[in-house]
Amino acid sequence: MIAGWSAGQIQGRRQYQEDRYAVVEENVATIGGERRPLPSPLLPVGDTLFLLADGMGGMGHGDLAADTVVEHFIADYRHSYSPTFPPTARLVKGLEAANQGLTNLITREPEKTGMGTTLVALLWHQDRGCIEWLSVGDSLLYLFRNGQLLPLNEKHNGRYLAERYAAAGDSARAEELRMLGNVLFSAVDGRPIRELDRPDVPMPLQDRDLLILASDGLETLPHADLAATLANVHEALAKAASADDARQAIIACRDQLFQRIQEAEMPFQDNCTIVTIGLFDENA
Repeated sequence: MIAGWSAGQIQGRRQYQEDRYAVVEENVATIGGERRPLPSPLLPVGDTLFLLADGMGGMGHGDLAADTVVEHFIADYRHSYSPTFPPTARLVKGLEAANQGLTNLITREPEKTGMGTTLVALLWHQDRGCIEWLSVGDSLLYLFRNGQLLPLNEKHNGRYLAERYAAAGDSARAEELRMLGNVLFSAVDGRPIRELDRPDVPMPLQDRDLLILASDGLETLPHADLAATLANVHEALAKAASADDARQAIIACRDQLFQRIQEAEMPFQDNCTIVTIGLFDENA
């Protein structure tokens, strides 16, 4: 299987575009739509690293935070490449370097204290047909498989953390967190990271699986509407008779999601970045 992908952004009704994304394939990084050759390979042939950061802080600081985190993550990933270095440990090291990059920036420019960003880092292993990831904050990682839309990563805000405490039997803490709703409890902001989602083992993928990596602007679409849109597009991916057909279905998925968001005409529509990833046989 290979992982075809397509990515894009809309600004919504915000003054700033504070989302950033990057896709790294062996020795080329695509950052915000710009392809950059890298001086040395970051990944084995066929593997792909996907990064998505949703900046916060306003006044242009959110985009700077997201830029800093993406750039430092990639730089550290490049310098730490080794066939013997476990991929999961490498993801964590990239996160630590990105967070330290923000620490250093805020130390030099204290007026930027309070800026930060979410981060999802997703690694596709072609030879093993699986993914690994880590995430901080409330950006989104979904899997669409067999007609079901499945959230893969945790969201580190009050509402979702309340569910964790409720499941553990701490109803008082759960209610306290639930009242805070979408307040973010963890971000990459130069301070020690409070919450980190990192599965213990890689997740196997299947032919014609569809992954969605997105900033929370995608949540304009209710879950049922998002699932219905993906179901329509996924049918084209499932029926693709060639690699080109599959790639077109992946692009169509991104475009249709943006179309649905724009049709909603939300008065305070957030920035939205979407990376669609489809798994298919190159010889289909």
